[in-house]
This record gives sequence, structure tokens and C-alpha cells, in this order.
Amino acid sequence: MIKKFISNNLYTVSLYSRQIAGTIILFIIARYMSVYDFGLFSSYKNIATFCFMFANLGFSDYILVSSKANVKEVKLKISLFLLNAISIGFLVALGSTFFHLDSHILFVLVVIRTFFDGTFFALILPYFQATKTFNTIAKINIVYAVCISIIAIFSYIFKLSLYKFLLLNICLGLINFIQCSYFAKINYLLVLSHIKRFCQMVDKSIWAYIGVSIAYFLYAQIPTLYVSTYLPKEQAALYFSAFTIASVIGLLINAQIQKIMPDLINNSIESIKVILKKNLKIMLIITISVFLFMLLFGKFLLLALYGQNYYGNAYPILLILMLGNIYVAEAAVYGAYITASGNQKKKIPMQLEATFFTIIGLAIMHKLEIYGAALAFLFAAIYISYRYTTFTFKLLDKLTPKNKFIDI
Repeated sequence: MIKKFISNNLYTVSLYSRQIAGTIILFIIARYMSVYDFGLFSSYKNIATFCFMFANLGFSDYILVSSKANVKEVKLKISLFLLNAISIGFLVALGSTFFHLDSHILFVLVVIRTFFDGTFFALILPYFQATKTFNTIAKINIVYAVCISIIAIFSYIFKLSLYKFLLLNICLGLINFIQCSYFAKINYLLVLSHIKRFCQMVDKSIWAYIGVSIAYFLYAQIPTLYVSTYLPKEQAALYFSAFTIASVIGLLINAQIQKIMPDLINNSIESIKVILKKNLKIMLIITISVFLFMLLFGKFLLLALYGQNYYGNAYPILLILMLGNIYVAEAAVYGAYITASGNQKKKIPMQLEATFFTIIGLAIMHKLEIYGAALAFLFAAIYISYRYTTFTFKLLDKLTPKNKFIDI
């Protein structure tokens, strides 16, 4: 049973392994590097991550859906968007020379590492979705997580400089880049020799994915931006201590949605309804179970992880955020079908409405401070869940043959 469970959820486990490895790395290097070096690395990493956001504004979903999960077309588009990401990385590195930085070389190394560590994985994923070889990408993720952890431990033991630490990470990333590109048979030279023809493969529906990514960023990030900029840092520490724990369930939600997305493309309505019902049940069981766990042990977990009694005060915030995740899980399932059915642009007005409700919620409840921010997130999650669910039901009803009744 354990073997079957791990096999069925290997991809989810691999995502958690990478998240855990990333946390371990930060912990290890912070223990032996100077505060200055660690602060420099963290700052440059955040800047690079923000810049690479423009290399994947929903492009991984666009590649899969616009290609209708056709493996050949998926590979062609992956090659185009990966070259686009490489170009963005090159421009960011080149553009950094026009700004005053403590170390331009260090920044460039961080940019290269960020591409290999995050952007590449996101853009190569559609190939494994289209071919439904999730166990393969899961094994790659796990091996990568183990290797970057070993590099961090090796760097700690031998007290390697930040430059050497980054170079080792880049070497690992380059090996992984070559390995995955070879496995997926991604032909980058073909893109360079026929760049105009490849650009013509990108249709105007991509703007819907860009719009959704930006709209999601607005409504999902407003509460955290409010806490970061307007509230005392002691309050912010409480909010983010709960937010960090609550965000872990997002990995599971994303993993499940990535797995079902190919099955929702070009499938019969009957099959789609079964898939949605089954995965909604799975998501609700998991998120409700986690909520009940946090209800019983959340305060103890906060004290154990952060080591100070003060963080126990974040317990109510943790419960509110976890409750919001139950609605996020429902929205994610139905949102996956909205994307898979080619109705991505329909998400934009719904997410903008959620953004509006978030702002109104913060305006009304701002005196509640971090509670107001957490409740604003909860209300936005409830609203977007309601809108996605009702829209999907209407869409399915419209596509269901009228002479046939199918229970969902």
C-alpha cells in the first residue's frame, strides 16, 4: 500500500523534496556565511526571481493547452519559450551593468542559477504533462533536490565561498538542462534558424494567460503587501510565520492540478465530469484534514518551528489562512478545466473582481491589522471559488448533450 501510495503521488513528493531542499540550503549557508554575504545572496535571488517572472506569465499552461497536448507542438513551443527565458536572463545580466551593485559577477551567477533552478523546470514541465510521464520528472526533481542539498552540505564542511557555491549549483543546473533537453528532444537550433515561423505559432490567446497571471498576482499578493508595508514588523512577523506554514499546502494543490490538466484537454464531457468530481473529492479531503490537524496542533507547530512563545499568537491567523486554502483547492480544480477548455480569458474579470473585494475587505477591516489581512484573503478565496465553480457548471451544462442526463 505504501509503495502504491508513493508511486501515485511521486510527483507531489518530488515537489515537497525540492521545497524542503531549498529551505535546508538557506539554513545551511546562513550558518557559515557572513550576514553580508547571505543578505547579498538573498537580495539578488529575489531580484532575479522577479525578473524571471516575465519569462513565465502562465506560459507553461499556454504551451500545453494551445498545443492541445500534442507532444510535437508542445516541444516546439517549449524550445521557443525557453530561448525567450534565456534571452530575458541575458538582458537582465547585461542591464545590471547600468546599476550600482555590490558585485556584478555575483548577480550574474545568481541570475544563471535562478534560471536553472526555477524557470527551466516550469517551462519544460508541459512536455512531461503531454506525455503523462510525471514519474520521470518526479525522479529528476528528487535527484536534483538531493544533489543541491549535498552541494550545500559540502560547501558548509569546506567553507566554500558564495561564488564557488553558486558555480557548483550552476554546473548541476547545466547538467540537468542538457539531460532534460535531450530526453525531451528539444531542438533549440531549429528555433534560431526559423525564429519567425516559431513566433507565428504563438497566437493571441497568450494574452489571456498573461492577464490571468497578473490578475492573480494582484488579488493573491495584496494582503501580504499590505502587511509588509503598513503594519509594524512584529505584526508582520506573526502573519508571515503563519503564511509560510499555510503556503505549503499550495504545493500539493499545484501538483494535483498539473497532473489532471492533460486529462481535461480534448476529453469527453462525461470523462471530464468524473475527473473533476474525483479530484475535487481528493483536494477537499486533504485540505480539510490539514485544517483539522492545524486546529489541534497548529499552535504547537508554530512554537516548535519558530522557537519563541510570541509566535504562538499566530495560531488564529494560521487557521484563517488554512480555511482559505480549502476554497482555493476547490477553485483550483474548476479553474484547471476553465484553462483546459480554452476559456482562460474568462478568468481575468473574475480575478479582478476578487481583487476588488480584497481591497474593499482591507479598507473595511484595516483596524483589525493582521486579522483584517487574513480575512480579506479568506473572502477573496471564497469569492473566486464561487465564481469558478458556477462558471464551470454552466459551461459543462452547455456542452452536455440535452438528450442525456449525466450526474456530476
